[in-house]
Amino acid sequence: MCEPVMLCQLKGAFIGSASTPLLSGVDLTIATGESLVFHGPSGGGKSSLLKSLLGGVHIFRGEYRFRGQSVDVRMLKEIRQAMAYIPQQPDIGKEAVTDYLQRPFSWKVSSGKSFNQREAADWFDRFGLENALLSSSCDRLSGGQRQRLAIVRALMTGRKIVLADEPTSALDDEACQKVVSTLLAGEFTVISASHDPRWMNHCSRRVLVAAGQVGEGQNGADNCKAGRDEKVGV
Repeated sequence: MCEPVMLCQLKGAFIGSASTPLLSGVDLTIATGESLVFHGPSGGGKSSLLKSLLGGVHIFRGEYRFRGQSVDVRMLKEIRQAMAYIPQQPDIGKEAVTDYLQRPFSWKVSSGKSFNQREAADWFDRFGLENALLSSSCDRLSGGQRQRLAIVRALMTGRKIVLADEPTSALDDEACQKVVSTLLAGEFTVISASHDPRWMNHCSRRVLVAAGQVGEGQNGADNCKAGRDEKVGV
């Protein structure tokens, strides 16, 4: 059996700022191919931990390694080219749906890629979105449609590492199942934050984030259902 390939590693990481640390002494290793979920009470630091892996929240002490290399400011472009981020509340205004989907392809980190409307239609089919919505405006979409639209946009970038903040919070059961069966089927490395047992129960690993500390849950859906957690690395 092949050894897991280390993707991200935090060692003794303090996240936030020296004056206002959000998380302290984080030791965490994430392997390629995992589906990992950060869970815990609201305000415990789940989203901050997720964003720190993209450089969106500062790691001011300790070490962060990505694919074996120590991360500094110069490496952030490489990380952002490798990771697709799905926010809890997508920045969607009144623009056309196709304009929203095309926006990432104008970013420097997406150079060399172009928007493909047929591919967008295929993703819409997979997530139960009507193709007619491609000619609609974003302000006509429901919360669940907006959430799936954000997921489609992230996946259209072609990145195989997905960071997802509460990816199923606005979805009904049918839509949730489509998202779970696509994102957690093994094609992607998924690092997420969630309160939703419909999502958590299908992740291969869970990590408790609470009161500025990070702990580890036992692997597998059965243990997620049982709710057992073991503190480690804090």
